[in-house]
Amino acid sequence: MENTKTKQHSRSEVIRDTIVLQLKLIIDGIRDLALMPVCFFAAIAGLTLHREQPGRYLYRILSYGKTSENWIGLFDEASKDSMQPVDLKDNCLDELIKKTQSAIESKYIDEDKKQKLMDKLNNTLDEINTKLNPLSTLAKEERE
Repeated sequence: MENTKTKQHSRSEVIRDTIVLQLKLIIDGIRDLALMPVCFFAAIAGLTLHREQPGRYLYRILSYGKTSENWIGLFDEASKDSMQPVDLKDNCLDELIKKTQSAIESKYIDEDKKQKLMDKLNNTLDEINTKLNPLSTLAKEERE
């Protein structure tokens, strides 16, 4: 079997892979556009309906998104590249966002005010949850 790292690819293979990539990009883009409002409303529903598991809907949607990403296989043909990919040294967008958030918060956010705001947010979500799910609140109180 010929090593794909040293194989010369035919023009027809490159044309086919380019067309397939374009189709995959379109499908991936449509999926992403659909996921934006679905994830937003899933997060809102989880935060307001489920005090104990506020992320249940959001993370289920993310799980389906990851499964669909694997099914689409947007970059499956990258294995045909003869050069080594750029090594990002285990960095990813999430790490950059976390570092940026930490830098901004350490410079501009007062920890006491942040904690008070988070407490108010949690209390408000608890009130909404209690109004939307009075029976689950009663059951929880009976267990305690």
